[in-house]
Amino acid sequence: MSNGTSTVERFMAVIKGVCQKTKHPMPPHLTPLVEGHAIPEPPPLEEALETAGLALDDAQSACLFANIVNLTITDGRVRDRSLVELAAEMLRLDRDSARDVQESLETRFQANTFRDDEEWALFCAVLLTMATADEEMTQSETAYLQRFVPDLKHIEEGKRFLEEKADTLDDKVARLSSRQKRCLTAHAIGMMLIDGDYKGTEQELLESISGHMSLAQFDQDRLLKGLYALYNVSVLA
Repeated sequence: MSNGTSTVERFMAVIKGVCQKTKHPMPPHLTPLVEGHAIPEPPPLEEALETAGLALDDAQSACLFANIVNLTITDGRVRDRSLVELAAEMLRLDRDSARDVQESLETRFQANTFRDDEEWALFCAVLLTMATADEEMTQSETAYLQRFVPDLKHIEEGKRFLEEKADTLDDKVARLSSRQKRCLTAHAIGMMLIDGDYKGTEQELLESISGHMSLAQFDQDRLLKGLYALYNVSVLA
């Protein structure tokens, strides 16, 4: 067994155990890790976490912790705080970093702050703009948008918004509530990171969107920290 395979198997043993505990499905960004690896039934979760904590480096532990948190969120809130606290301890995360990751991932799941068709069209317009910032919308970006939008009609409305009212986008996002701005920024970061190819044009667009929303740099940094850890699965290679 190579070191890479061993790392992936330790990581996925924990993830599989958390999925079983929380009844959440495996997130799409993690399913490619299973390919080519025989992931056996995991040992008891605390044992799997202890093994992972001893074997993984800091970046790998941060990625695992973020993915554990992601799997414990229901209706915009972490529902198994004891598991999250245990994971932070076993994986050597300090309290402030663990809290930042948890809050950033909870923010992403608070899209219920977008209420009507107009707000959802704006939500989709921003994410479509982010997805095409590099002049190409990948399959993973399309799947991301479809996963987090409650009705696919909003995606078409977002496209129509960009065709007919793109020049009003900056003004519209500036008028969103504080919760909507943070949630939208979290998803914009998710869209930027989901394809594993973090381009400068996407970073520039994110800075522009955040600037028009007057989002505090602290909020943007915290959101980027959590979402980057979630999708940074390349550290397992």
